[in-house]
Amino acid sequence: MKTRMMMIGIAVAALLLATESVQAQPREVRRERTERRDERHINQADPRDNDVIRSFERERYDSNRLKMADMVFSTGGFMTTAQIIRVADIFDYDSNRVKFLINAYRNCVDRYNYYQVLRTLDYSSSREKVIKFVLDDKEDMLRETDMLRKVSNSDMTAILKALKNETYDSTREKLAKMMICGSLLTSRQIADMAKTFTFESNRLKFLEYSYQFCADPQNYVIAAETLKFSSDRSNLMKKISRR
Repeated sequence: MKTRMMMIGIAVAALLLATESVQAQPREVRRERTERRDERHINQADPRDNDVIRSFERERYDSNRLKMADMVFSTGGFMTTAQIIRVADIFDYDSNRVKFLINAYRNCVDRYNYYQVLRTLDYSSSREKVIKFVLDDKEDMLRETDMLRKVSNSDMTAILKALKNETYDSTREKLAKMMICGSLLTSRQIADMAKTFTFESNRLKFLEYSYQFCADPQNYVIAAETLKFSSDRSNLMKKISRR
């Protein structure tokens, strides 16, 4: 009986040790590579794009992956958001993934889709860092008017879905601001985004911020109509008129 109990104890200890070992491994070691490689993110138009991504995959260490990214971007290389997501998923650690995403932002050809890179991050603190960088980079973005793009109906559908999936207005506001950086939105599109907010005060702050990215500012009354209180609509109009 004692021998049997001892064997059970050893088996349990071994199981616990194995579990701890798996949990201690970086995310990419635990994840199946086939799960990581979403074929939708491959740009089939140019096989060289796949060669670059495979180079990142063949590299074993995050530190060298960061150096590779720096070389690509510092020599004038650009990537789509989809390609950046592919490379970000290769990194083993969230902290290094954040560094890569921050480095890649200014070399992204479709910054209006950049909010999608947030899904590659494991921690909310990591998301906050990337969002903060994008928002702080707003002035640079506004100077690069050629990088601003109109948002299609399909892109707007994805944007609204992502906003509605957020639980709190505080995170929804930050995400919404990140989404419109690099975009030119119609007053109607901004109004649809504003409607996803729960509280009037957050909706007002979003509308004040969004005006600079509006493609048809003469129609901004459409966005202003999402505010329930006339006093808030009045405050919005005053602030916009002073710009």
